[in-house]
Amino acid sequence: MTQVSTAKDAAMSRISAIVEELIKGNYIYQEELDKNELMIIFAGMLDRVVNSEDIISLEEERLIERVKGVMAFEATAGMLLDLTPEQIEMFDAAVEGR
Repeated sequence: MTQVSTAKDAAMSRISAIVEELIKGNYIYQEELDKNELMIIFAGMLDRVVNSEDIISLEEERLIERVKGVMAFEATAGMLLDLTPEQIEMFDAAVEGR
């Protein structure tokens, strides 16, 4: 069990450093995302879906791209929650190409 915990801690440490850098360099992330909430999301992913060992061995650029993907999804989801019903209708129309 200690080896799994150590691997998860190492993976979370890598992810945390990437999240910090990405938030620091992106105004939208600063406005829309909370690092603590993101780390809870990533911890849950490591518990359910992703093998911590895979994260540890992943090349830095590939891990950055994966972390960016999760952060972009979370930021977008957060922005959509702030829309009025009219804005949601306009967004849906734009996505559908109407």
